Amino acid sequence: MRNRYQFARGPLPIEKFARLDLKARKSRDMLARMNSALSLILGVSVLATVVGCGGGSSEATGGTGPIAVSGSGTGGASTSAGTSSMGGSVLPAGGTADLPPGVPLAPTDGWVDIKSNTLGVQGAVFSYADDMSKMGMVDDFMGMNACIKGTAAKVDTKCTPPAGMDCFGVTFGAAIGMNLNQPTVTDASGMSMGGMPMPFDGSALTGFAFEITGGADAAMVPAPASLRFTVQASDGEYCTPTAKGVKLGVNTYMFSDLVTKCWTTGGVPATGAKAGLIKIAWQVVTNSGGPIPFDFCVKNIRALQ
Repeated sequence: MRNRYQFARGPLPIEKFARLDLKARKSRDMLARMNSALSLILGVSVLATVVGCGGGSSEATGGTGPIAVSGSGTGGASTSAGTSSMGGSVLPAGGTADLPPGVPLAPTDGWVDIKSNTLGVQGAVFSYADDMSKMGMVDDFMGMNACIKGTAAKVDTKCTPPAGMDCFGVTFGAAIGMNLNQPTVTDASGMSMGGMPMPFDGSALTGFAFEITGGADAAMVPAPASLRFTVQASDGEYCTPTAKGVKLGVNTYMFSDLVTKCWTTGGVPATGAKAGLIKIAWQVVTNSGGPIPFDFCVKNIRALQ
């Protein structure tokens, strides 16, 4: 089933959202929670052992949908993000001592508005997952929340994948994504909507920092080997190697920490891709040993200069 932010299929989706009213959204969220509880009752395993060696995060750049943009200051006019005349200073870590200073990228109801930051970053914050992992998955993007809960499915290594993809790409897991340069467009009713994401020029940036927090049970935050930070750029995807996986608490990544095919060795760092950034994401990485339960939130996101 689909939550209020529709799941896309294929490599690292770039969402174009579909409008849902609040009543419908609450009904779908409640049904998702019921499905999640039913999965636990039926004995879904939560033990994961072997980390897969496939890419797993190869998600397409297409998307489904559009949803109405919350908090957009464009007044319904078609606007391209990526530039901003907003003044202001770089803000500190907001109470977290080891979170470095940077430009806050704070979503409101699943949308980072161009007027909320000095870089001109604008775009949706959303969840996505493969067909198996999205079953029973619940997300929460109300207010400043960016949270997902569910179980990433075990990879069936005997699957028959589509051409050009392996079984780890078919069952890649689940993730939270943030578009960096998503313009707003106006629908027939005059409602402001998220349009097709575009490349963001991050040449002035050095990396990103953020905080990972647990849900009701902090033990449900995946181990660093199973939680990956990724950057989707015009020329492909860059991600954190297993040795630099995302941990509970504060995480800081320079572009030099992110490489192509991070599940192998000798990947190319993302330093040469900064001018064409499309989105960043936090992905629960699947494996062939067993399913991986997850319940975590991303907060205090900073773009570093």
